[in-house]
Amino acid sequence: MPERESSTLVTQAITARRRERRPGGLALLVLDGPMAKQVLAVAKSSVRVGRSRAADLTVDDRSISKIHFSLRATGGGTGAATEGAIGAEILDLGSKNGLWLGHRRIFHACLIAGDVFKAGECRLELVEVGELEVEVSASDQCGELFGRSVVMRELFALIERLAPTPLDVLVQGETGTGKELAARSIHQLSDRSDRPLVVLDCASLPETLADATLFGFRKGAFTGADHDQAGLFEQADGGTVFIDEVGELPAAQQTRLLRVLDRREVSRLGEPGKVRPVDVRVVAATNRNLLEEVAEGRFRADLYHRLSQETLTLPPLRERPGDVVAIAQRLVEQLAEQHGLAVELGEGARASLPLYAWPGNVRELRNALRRAVVLRRRGVIQGSDIRFGQGDNAAAKLGQAISEIRGYEACHLEFDRVLIPAAMREAGGSISAAAGNLGISRDRLRRRLVALGLYGDDDGPDAQFR
Repeated sequence: MPERESSTLVTQAITARRRERRPGGLALLVLDGPMAKQVLAVAKSSVRVGRSRAADLTVDDRSISKIHFSLRATGGGTGAATEGAIGAEILDLGSKNGLWLGHRRIFHACLIAGDVFKAGECRLELVEVGELEVEVSASDQCGELFGRSVVMRELFALIERLAPTPLDVLVQGETGTGKELAARSIHQLSDRSDRPLVVLDCASLPETLADATLFGFRKGAFTGADHDQAGLFEQADGGTVFIDEVGELPAAQQTRLLRVLDRREVSRLGEPGKVRPVDVRVVAATNRNLLEEVAEGRFRADLYHRLSQETLTLPPLRERPGDVVAIAQRLVEQLAEQHGLAVELGEGARASLPLYAWPGNVRELRNALRRAVVLRRRGVIQGSDIRFGQGDNAAAKLGQAISEIRGYEACHLEFDRVLIPAAMREAGGSISAAAGNLGISRDRLRRRLVALGLYGDDDGPDAQFR
């Protein structure tokens, strides 16, 4: 495909974007230096902080290294005093002047909102933000990804900005959240879309064959090498290499991968001294906490920084419950067409689906719906047709009862009576944290609490629910 035509297709694939507000999270309040009193919003789940403009958050202070430390948002502390608190994991990235919590130098620690720490001589406070204004895609579709929630459309806007660039990308997320779909979407929206997308699954890669698979081999290089073979990087020349479960890569291959990323050249086994240039973009994915792996010495810090020129984090399904029914509707339509069956999603099923946490995320949802579609074959899928987890159909029974007694429109109030108190208890009474977990704004959650009689119109912003 000619370069101009490819660029045109990429441009046409990028949708309009707009600003919307979502429940906030964390920010850094600068307490010292030229930027004192400035608040730097942590708009992504993982950010790098330093003096350089190459950092995600730039702090203008001479005592801070160019890339000083990283922050990764977490659910907060696990002790009784901090349960439900919003927090972050902090990791020193080889800074010159260190990180300090009180009088102790730290290299890896967990913070909660309100903690004050020092980077070099600059004091910073981790603070909670009620709401953030973010850029979101106007579309609920990005490549092969789908979602209507603000958090997903915010991710779509980032992918759309990122795809046309040459940056390597690290995709993080739990099993089943769609990391490979995100990689395919990046490739499809890039100017490499007419070139190969080659997939490597490190979890199923035998260590003895890792070098041969990645870099290729020459005939006779080892027993059984009866022909010349290009490695994955050569096969993807001009396109994209997707390295799935990169955290599973053995230490020796981590070193060789870093060399390829730095030099963009490979040497096949059996061809010492001969290098072959490769033009590839790398998208890596993991369900591990790679910062923790780095801190424990199981993953190379320099490889992590090289892979994470940009980081995408796919939210689990439980953090965007508003997407569950919309995704389920699409999946049922696709599965019915695929199997030639006439089925549709019923009100009982719609009522049941958001009541389950879906620990296996979209993959688990799809498998549950495929079973329901194939077994039902005709008519309406009810909540009882869907297997939740290990067969616990409490969610199905509750959803079906609500739907049958009150009707689909009225059942949302019943959802609120069940889900909102549970969400508030899980968040330790914090409206901000509960709103973030539910994927709605603080104001919207407060209005629901008022409607349920759990929160008064005249209660202050820090009031606890009743």
